[in-house]
Amino acid sequence: MSKTGMGSGTGAETGQALGARVGAETGSGTRVGAETGTGTGPAGDNIGKKFPHLSSPFKIGSMTLANRMIMGSMHTRMETMDRPLEREIAFYEARARGGIGMIVTGGFAPNSEGLIDPGCFVMNAEIDRGYHQELTSAVKQHDVRFVAQLLHAGRYAKIDNCVAPSAIKAPINPRTPRGLTTVEVWQTIDDFRRAALMARDCGYEGVELMGSEGYLLNQFLSARTNHRDDAFGGSWEHRRRFPLEIVRAIRAAAGDDFPIMFRMSMLELVDGGMSQREIFDLAHCLQAAGVDSLTSGIGWHEARVPTVAQVTPRAAFKKEIAAVKAVVDIPVIATNRINMPEVGEALLREKVADAVYMARPLLADADYARKVLEGRDHLINTCIACNQACLDHIFVSKVPTCLVNPRALRELEFPEGATQHPENIAVIGGGVAGMVFAMEAAARGHRITLFEKAATLGGLLNLARVIPGKGEFNDFIRYLSERLVETGVDVRLGVTADPPRLSGYDRVVLATGVVPRQLSIDGISHPSVASYEEVLSGKVTAGARVAVIGAGGIGFDTVEYLLGDGAGPYANRPDFEAEYGLTEEPDVSGGFRPDSARPGRPAREIVMLQRSEGRLGKTLSITTDWIKRAKIAKANVRMLAGVEYRRIDDAGLHITVNGAEETLDVDTIIICAGQISDTSLEKPLRQAGLPVHMIGGALFATELDAQRAVDEATRLALSL
Repeated sequence: MSKTGMGSGTGAETGQALGARVGAETGSGTRVGAETGTGTGPAGDNIGKKFPHLSSPFKIGSMTLANRMIMGSMHTRMETMDRPLEREIAFYEARARGGIGMIVTGGFAPNSEGLIDPGCFVMNAEIDRGYHQELTSAVKQHDVRFVAQLLHAGRYAKIDNCVAPSAIKAPINPRTPRGLTTVEVWQTIDDFRRAALMARDCGYEGVELMGSEGYLLNQFLSARTNHRDDAFGGSWEHRRRFPLEIVRAIRAAAGDDFPIMFRMSMLELVDGGMSQREIFDLAHCLQAAGVDSLTSGIGWHEARVPTVAQVTPRAAFKKEIAAVKAVVDIPVIATNRINMPEVGEALLREKVADAVYMARPLLADADYARKVLEGRDHLINTCIACNQACLDHIFVSKVPTCLVNPRALRELEFPEGATQHPENIAVIGGGVAGMVFAMEAAARGHRITLFEKAATLGGLLNLARVIPGKGEFNDFIRYLSERLVETGVDVRLGVTADPPRLSGYDRVVLATGVVPRQLSIDGISHPSVASYEEVLSGKVTAGARVAVIGAGGIGFDTVEYLLGDGAGPYANRPDFEAEYGLTEEPDVSGGFRPDSARPGRPAREIVMLQRSEGRLGKTLSITTDWIKRAKIAKANVRMLAGVEYRRIDDAGLHITVNGAEETLDVDTIIICAGQISDTSLEKPLRQAGLPVHMIGGALFATELDAQRAVDEATRLALSL
């Protein structure tokens, strides 16, 4: 479980099967041998054989890529940290060494009005020329193509005096933009031209123009945001002019041997957005203007349809991408929820696209491409699309990182290398914190024994992965389990550790997690009462009428599970399409009909309750809480705050809300009211004279947070 709730891939193994792979010791001490993995082995003759399409060379204009895997643009905010250039070089170099075919930078503004955040780089600023030259020199030495993205944020800019085609405020920005004059539009076109030339002069090998996701170029294209009456607004032909003039200006100035990529919106998902017919026409026009490739962009940042969250199916938008590819001759690059190589390989094999563009998967694993090329995909640390440490951080102006990989964007804080003092260390607990510490410490040369009293590894992640749309957690368990094998951790399942068993170790790491908090309510032992663990593990089947006590991440996940009505943990396109009203009709604005979205079909009558006043779910993820709330609202889940729990009996749950007494006639009462750390071993181990370290939920249980657990475990392992 995590702050994002609780927390895959096609054919992912179960926790039980994965447990068997890493070896086990039964309660009687019998050892079970471990397999060595499922990959094709080390580099050499096997390069590219498992994923031939992803591994093949690829051309964008005059530029040749060694393979068809591209690291997509990400806004990192590293410029706000100390030693920004050193950090940026370390970040990009790690991915370049990892074998990726191309890296596209985070967006550089063409002028000061286009900044996403204050303090970001403007590509036209001569003072930054040396910074760019040093960065490109460092990255390109690893035989990777390095391209600069040019991005004008328009009405999304988090700066005073932001600008847009028209003075229409964005729902996700408190600032109202100023509408550009016609003269200023032409000046902005020239700013893009000069920015592209500076990028070329600084060593970047091409540019990508950001024309999707609701940024300035997209704002000009859409009737939603373009209410102009000059040559850049009104008719479709006028609205498309701005990005086309930018492309023509760059092509004329930079020549034919400087690739221009364009990230264009292939599905808008907002009222007033481009229709499919307009999108096809734009693709034709961009090709004619001199663009060398089209990268798919899906949805605007303000769209109320999820495009990158866990509930979005893998390769969810292949229909829309394939449709654009069918109308142009230049390469088309697929994006959005392509987190495992079998997904990307299928897109290329089926000719949906010519290459794949992955952003967050390269946060999760810097060596992603190398592992694909060498057939070691079982060792990919998969992006689980949780948003917690990446997008959530960006939206509160923090530097992002990655829940499953705390090194991301913090490479300088995590030194590599073997320990000079190897120790014999026992780890108690096979949840996320224990598994991460074990593999990291073993990789440094420590001798690690991991004890887990259950028959499977994964801990609370095994509950997370049953939540509808959260099957991605299967791949995190798979990765951790495979790394335990690779690093030689001695895993003993079904074993309860005690001080006598641990007496021979140099130190003990307690990753024993948490236990559900018990509530003091009269009648709490009534047969209708169950814990979230009992329900999510399948030990208890909830009835048709349910009360959920607790409205944090666990409570919301439990409600989603109850509403699933037998739905599996993986999202799929047909259900997703029906849920949000997506349509392929060529003239529908935005590519969806909200009024045709599938109505809620609640499997149960559910009431959520919390003791405190105020909104339920205050700790949910910033970028995904709206998805949960919308689903719960459609299912008519009743939500009560400021509740006093009086008693539980055969009549149901007796409560008082706002001074009024009420009895909830329910079949099942599920307790999701927090948890406490399991520290039962700490005192006896310390009394036995063993050095003890606490990590994860065992250290701090107030808010279950997988990101903190992974970071904590990694840092402890590197400190020993």
